[in-house]
Formats: sequence, C-alpha cells, structure tokens
Amino acid sequence: MSDSAVFVQQYKGIEDGFAINKREIQRYAGYFRTDIGFDEELDRILNEVIDEANEKISYKVCYRRFNLEWNDGMPKLPFECNSQKIANFLKGSSNVVLFAATIGLDIDRLIARYQKLSPVKALLLQAYGAERVECLCDKFCSEFKAKVALESMKCTTRYSPGYGELPLDRQVDFFNLLEINRHIGISLNDSLLMTPSKSVTAFFGIGDCVGSEEKHKCSDCTKTDCEFRNVN
Repeated sequence: MSDSAVFVQQYKGIEDGFAINKREIQRYAGYFRTDIGFDEELDRILNEVIDEANEKISYKVCYRRFNLEWNDGMPKLPFECNSQKIANFLKGSSNVVLFAATIGLDIDRLIARYQKLSPVKALLLQAYGAERVECLCDKFCSEFKAKVALESMKCTTRYSPGYGELPLDRQVDFFNLLEINRHIGISLNDSLLMTPSKSVTAFFGIGDCVGSEEKHKCSDCTKTDCEFRNVN
C-alpha cells in the first residue's frame, strides 16, 4: 500500500462546467414522490435560491491514491473491509482512490436562516446543496477517469461509507487517512454525521480491466427506504 500524499482540488463551480440539473434538484426535494407538481412559481423560487446559493458555495475535494494488493481474491484496502461484493466491485483494480468532497458551510447557514423565514426556500436549498455536491463528485471522478485513461486504465464508479456493504463507521478511517478536517474543513461528529452537511466521502478503483464503470442505480441498492430513491 503506497503512502501517497493527500492532494486538494478546488473548483469554481458553474464556471468550471458544473451544469445545474433541475430534475435532480426536484428529486432531492421530494417532488417526484408526491402529487404536488413543480409549477412555474416553484421554479421561480428555485431560480432565486440558486442565485443566492451560488454566492455561498465553495467546491473542494481532497484525495489520496493507494496501490491495491490482493490476497485470495480479496483486496487489501486501507480501511477494514471483508465484503465479497466490494471485492467484486473492485475486480481488476490495481489502485484505489479515497476522496472527500464538500461545498462548504455557508450553504448550511443559509438553509438554517430560511428554515425560519421560508420553509419552501429551505427545502429547495437542501435539494440544491445535495445536487451540487453530487455534481462536484461527478466532476472530480470524471476528471480522474480522463487522467488515468492516459495510463491506459479505467475507473470504477464511486462507493461511499453507508452504501451497500460498507458500514457508515468506516467514515472514521476516511477522516484519518485523508486528514479531511485539516485539508478541506469537514468535521465528523460522534453520530458519524459530517459538517458541512453537504459533504461526501467515497472511493473508487483504478485498473486495466475494472468491474463496473456504470453509475449506481437506485434499483441496485438494498436501501429501499432512502428518501432520495429515484422512483422513475
């Protein structure tokens, strides 16, 4: 396992090609799970929310790349993991990248403000923040995929603590290995919740003939009670 440095990547957001996906914002806001339509008035409010939030959001990622060794078909990951499903997910990988991403604390403060002033704006801000941090993760992974293509390698999709067979308490390992608080200012509380709330930790594999390069689908996930499950 290599002892590589932790790197930090910052983005300017929309200026760096972070296109806004309103359909995803509506999904995170729960409008696909109700009979309430997303009408012109809600779209107007959403545009106001987006304009205000864009002045508050900062896009940061820290990451570290490790060599990946295998023993009897199981990968020797930098964190504890004995899952055969994750081994299958990483099949063909010779490296693994751990990363953390956040859009900063200011949007949490904005959400808290509107929880008192306008519950609708607070809801849409929550949804926009979720869409933004996912967009950040997609951007980072896409750039890494292009970079390793120059090495004639491919990337798997990403996999996060709390998903599938990776327990949420593996967050602690990610924070220790990446020194996340020091590098991009995310903290982890005793309940394993991150602050800023719009933050993600994840890993992905790199190799000549990796397994899945497809993005995870809600239909493949066993967490059927997820509030953000895509029903379409």
